[in-house]
Amino acid sequence: MNTDYKREIQERELIKQVTKTPRFVAGMMLISIAVLALLAYTVKIQSNIQKTMRENIYWILIFIIILILIAILSIRKTIYYSTRFIKENDTLDQILHKWTKIDIILLASGEIIPVLGLIITWLGIPFERTGFIFLVSAILMIILMPVGIKTRGKLEILRKHMKVI
Repeated sequence: MNTDYKREIQERELIKQVTKTPRFVAGMMLISIAVLALLAYTVKIQSNIQKTMRENIYWILIFIIILILIAILSIRKTIYYSTRFIKENDTLDQILHKWTKIDIILLASGEIIPVLGLIITWLGIPFERTGFIFLVSAILMIILMPVGIKTRGKLEILRKHMKVI
């Protein structure tokens, strides 16, 4: 029992150490989302685009945002446990480093959403109609942020179903 406890403590420390970078990246991206939202709210740019064309661009970009969200969230649920990515002889450290790369890529992909929100706002769509985009992207960053309990949960699933580590 004492060895299980020591192993668990070591595992938690390793998780804390390895996930430090993606947590930092997620925090910085949350700050950048706030800055982009502030820019969208305060900086007004006059657009010479017709109202109907503006509405069409708005809905096209909203559709793209929805596709990005679906892609990120669906990939997130499968890639962590992919047998192409995780091999049976991988150590805990190797798995965590692979997951760190995945986390950073998914976080960076999610950063496209507030940029599109800023573009939509600067095309002349009022912030009242685009503000939700920044909120959705902040929630996505929080969902994607690799905190210890989520990482330990993923490891338990990996151990249970794949018989690794």
